[in-house]
Amino acid sequence: MNRYLITLGLLVSSSTILAAEPGPAAPDQPPGTRKPFPHFAWRSDDGQSSLDLGGALRVNYRDEHWDTTENNGRFLFDTFRLDLQARHRQLFADVGYWFQDDGKRAIDRGFVGYRIDEQSSLQLGAPFKPFGLEPYPQFGWSYHIPFFMGYGVSAGNGLKYSYKDSAWDLQLGYFPRMLPTGIRYSPELGRFSDLDDNAVAFTQSRQDNEKRNQVNARLARTFSGEGWKTEIGASLASAELYNATTHDDGDYWAAGMHALVNRGNWTITGQAIRYEYDPRNPAGVSDDAVLMGGNGLTPAYLIASKATITALNVGYDVFTPGLGQLKKVKLYTDYSRMIKDKRGWDDSQMFTVGMQFLAMPIMAWVDLTWARNANPFGGAENGTGWTSTSSVGSNDWYYRTNINIGYYF
Repeated sequence: MNRYLITLGLLVSSSTILAAEPGPAAPDQPPGTRKPFPHFAWRSDDGQSSLDLGGALRVNYRDEHWDTTENNGRFLFDTFRLDLQARHRQLFADVGYWFQDDGKRAIDRGFVGYRIDEQSSLQLGAPFKPFGLEPYPQFGWSYHIPFFMGYGVSAGNGLKYSYKDSAWDLQLGYFPRMLPTGIRYSPELGRFSDLDDNAVAFTQSRQDNEKRNQVNARLARTFSGEGWKTEIGASLASAELYNATTHDDGDYWAAGMHALVNRGNWTITGQAIRYEYDPRNPAGVSDDAVLMGGNGLTPAYLIASKATITALNVGYDVFTPGLGQLKKVKLYTDYSRMIKDKRGWDDSQMFTVGMQFLAMPIMAWVDLTWARNANPFGGAENGTGWTSTSSVGSNDWYYRTNINIGYYF
């Protein structure tokens, strides 16, 4: 317990030195800037109604340095994304639909909303689950441990209330069910029967848990001064952990603290998350691990039932007014670590250094990532990375180069 508290204290104290921009989400063009083809926008004469259809087309180059990969020096289609925003008086809607590699489909969010007043609104459908850094838990294109554990760009079927003013950000959500596995953008707890096309029957076939009646709360406070801005926040999540084999309910909870800070060209974001799954499995199924999965774009994987996650991300903006369409280069480094409760299960770590180029409508990331005991890095050689780290290649560092180029409209 002491090492969890020490790590949390170091993370939060280091992150609050500076202050933060509104988050590491991919930036859009400034309001009033005409977006390129095939963007579509419509506004009513009275300004009470609007429709906006945009999106992105991205390609990806990847060079992975391990024996089982098929991605050595390959330039491939990444995704075609459609973003739809609509508004009529107090009503609004927001949908993000992804056409991904390997014929996969995903929805990162999809909801209708009602604006109660200038600060507060309700969202119904599949809004983002409020928790931690929003919406992305890192600067680089390569996702980090919080995302793979379900704490980044994660939506659920339910209802969310949001209140935001210049100082306070309060979000409350209730999600009776998770998004269906076939359209999830981010990973979430899953049953083997829903994930069997991309799961390993030998080790995962008796995993039969799912979240129900999840409740999330996120509260953040913004402080600002001359040349600096800081957001400090805390998050909570709790859910029933229904097992379809035993028909019993276990428990899930998570708690987190985050800081998002900015001073001048510097940006620092960080968070610490503690989570625990307490499943009611049938006899012979270990309670030490639970099954996670998305829409099949990556294989399903087991994670430790109880762990602490820390992450620290540092970015520096280099503005380039004399380079034409290229307006800014962001230099960044992302680091995340997963500390598992189970004795003998070694930590998982990821470390990325990279650059983001903003030349709208073109945006690109160049990531150099090292990972240890992280399933996506090392593939079959590192298949138990999120749990026991007992497979071939566990406790070794793996390296990957990734370049992602997108056209945003």
